[in-house]
Amino acid sequence: RGSYWCVARTMEAAGLVVRPYHCAVPSFGVWGFVLASHEPVALPEEVPQGLNFLNRQSLAAMFQLPVDLQPVPVEINRLDNQVLVRYYDDEWKKWQPGL
Repeated sequence: RGSYWCVARTMEAAGLVVRPYHCAVPSFGVWGFVLASHEPVALPEEVPQGLNFLNRQSLAAMFQLPVDLQPVPVEINRLDNQVLVRYYDDEWKKWQPGL
């Protein structure tokens, strides 16, 4: 969660407008993504052609983050602090007992 929000906040600090979203990826679980632009982006309402696994309701739900994916306070990742690496390492330790 910290890694995800660090990426989003770092993109904002670079001047981008972000739209976080998530979806379930078969065999991998829930993944988070960040749609970013220099201009505000409206939430997509229409499903692009060819995406038969997606409908308007599931598309809208991707941009509704559940409580456990809500933003957390994080630092901005910079070349001189590499805080994203620290977040990532700390989060993986929760899944790898003994590290």
